[in-house]
Amino acid sequence: MGRQERPLDPGAGPEQRFAFALRKLRSEAGGPTYRAMAQRTPYTVSTLSRAAAGEQLPSLEVTLAYVAACGGDREEWERHWRQTSEEIALRAVEDDDAEPPYQGLARFEPGDHERFFGRDRE
Repeated sequence: MGRQERPLDPGAGPEQRFAFALRKLRSEAGGPTYRAMAQRTPYTVSTLSRAAAGEQLPSLEVTLAYVAACGGDREEWERHWRQTSEEIALRAVEDDDAEPPYQGLARFEPGDHERFFGRDRE
């Protein structure tokens, strides 16, 4: 028997939500082991298990192989993957708009006081 998968929180972001849906598909397919799924796909056990780990969005190819091994609808899952990919890309653009707290090697100036905290008095 394989190692227990860590729980996922579908509210924690698009990667975890997508992985949660993949795990649900696998469960509804009778819960095939990753080893059995790997025998039906060109991917390894670890690649397939990482696809449902929720740490990052798996590639479209891995997703479609995972779905096929579980008897899912490939077209539906391709649409789902593309929507999730767009959501992740949009989040990355929004994150890029935020000003980073670390300014490299430049020194802090008085105008940077909201970035520096921790000592009220010396």
